[in-house]
Amino acid sequence: MADVFFASAKVRKLERNATLPAKFLRLLDKLEINNQVEEKTVVIKMHMGTGYGFTTIHPLFVRMLVDYIRQHKGSPFITDIVMPDEKRGYTEQVMGCKFIPATGLRDTDYFTVKIPSGYGFRQLQVAGILKVADVLINFSHAKGHGNCAYGGAIKNLGMGFVTTKSRIALHSTVESKPYWDKSRCKYCGICIKNCRTSAMKFDNRKKLVIDFHACVFCARCVALCPAQALKLDTSNYEIFERALALSAKKVLEYVKTSCHINVIMDVTPFCDCLGMSSPAIIPDVGIVASYDIVSVEKATLDLINRQKFISDSLPGHLRLEKKKGHLFEKIWGKDPYVQIREAVKLGLGEPDYTVREII
Repeated sequence: MADVFFASAKVRKLERNATLPAKFLRLLDKLEINNQVEEKTVVIKMHMGTGYGFTTIHPLFVRMLVDYIRQHKGSPFITDIVMPDEKRGYTEQVMGCKFIPATGLRDTDYFTVKIPSGYGFRQLQVAGILKVADVLINFSHAKGHGNCAYGGAIKNLGMGFVTTKSRIALHSTVESKPYWDKSRCKYCGICIKNCRTSAMKFDNRKKLVIDFHACVFCARCVALCPAQALKLDTSNYEIFERALALSAKKVLEYVKTSCHINVIMDVTPFCDCLGMSSPAIIPDVGIVASYDIVSVEKATLDLINRQKFISDSLPGHLRLEKKKGHLFEKIWGKDPYVQIREAVKLGLGEPDYTVREII
């Protein structure tokens, strides 16, 4: 079983050394990152967030990680497909190192890899920045996500190290299985009127379109359609999660050493790319890290699910629908563990892990 190091956000003594930042440094020591980064080029992959989002990784932890790498003779830089925003404190002066766009300033620095059948797309345009990295530190903010219920380490790599064209292809996998039979449809609009998340509409070509980021798979539309023109099942979102895991695998094939750190703080239902923040849905948990991406993701999801849900924290139309399943599945109607199971099948790691808590 892989070791997953866990620094809890709980403060048991009123001492600086007992707080999360101090534990974070001890966590890095336990990971022995110092032995991995010496005289190496280290790429730190983050999701920089957009718009009015303020629940991204706090810049203090970014600077601490950068300083730690420099202290141990590594040469770090930060990368993402989204440019850093000074409003979030993501500046070179604050973070302590340069930011380099993963696919270049014009999204043209990439190399193409072929994808096996069964994933809904044929190729990926992978970020060219990987070719200059000796060590990859996958520094992710754990949160919910409308398309796949959860976004963490796998999504940070799978969606964050490819071009815009490939991100569109990945998102489009949710429509790889047809859900609407045009020949049966009477265009009565009953499905649209009864969709509580407003996830359905007819476009200007009179095609029924479902926004799978908003869809919670309640299947009310299927049950109410008088013409039986709708067929919707979990395969529509499961293939997206499977595609994410495959994309992450392709990224990891181009680095010799990778470490995965998930920050389980300010956990909201949405991806940071949404450009907004809402109240946290659980208390802050802390930081987990491992060299096994499967174990760190499984541990993250398990820790989130053990927390007490904060009532009245869900924004907009969101609410807890199911009595069973992970917290994110109760919110989004999608099982977040699908991407974990696919990652296991792809040989990315093992779901069994041992938690080593940092004291």
